[in-house]
Amino acid sequence: MINLLFLLLSLLQNEEVPLKPKEEFEVKLNYEFKQRSELSTGNNPTIDYSETLKDKERKNSGPLPYLTLNIKLIKLPNNEVKIKGVSNLGTTLLNKKVQEGDMVKMVLGYTADLKDRVSPHEYDLILLDSKKKEINRINIFVKKDGEFTVNGEVRGKF
Repeated sequence: MINLLFLLLSLLQNEEVPLKPKEEFEVKLNYEFKQRSELSTGNNPTIDYSETLKDKERKNSGPLPYLTLNIKLIKLPNNEVKIKGVSNLGTTLLNKKVQEGDMVKMVLGYTADLKDRVSPHEYDLILLDSKKKEINRINIFVKKDGEFTVNGEVRGKF
């Protein structure tokens, strides 16, 4: 009976997809400064009663750093033919075929939103084979203090 329990537990555990070696890809940060747009319809601004003071200050501030990532896939083993991008909220950001040397663009948004957890702050780029089996992944994470990591390696701070 105990052996059956251990067998069931081992089957239920989901093995994590291994991280892609850092020599096989390159991540470049692209900062732009963008002004937040007021959420209004025509000349009649809308009022959001659930909006906090911090949300209001965010909209009324000046230009803010806006982050886009350019990920170059330097080396793809023969079995990696597709890439899927998923946020920590479970939304799929991209799903496309790739080849060696391709550049994948990911728009992450305002760095203040990433730090404050207003928008997704963790992304997994999962590389798949032709049978849609997950081969490798690239993990992108922004900590609350603004530290930016790729596969657990610190790459900067906002």
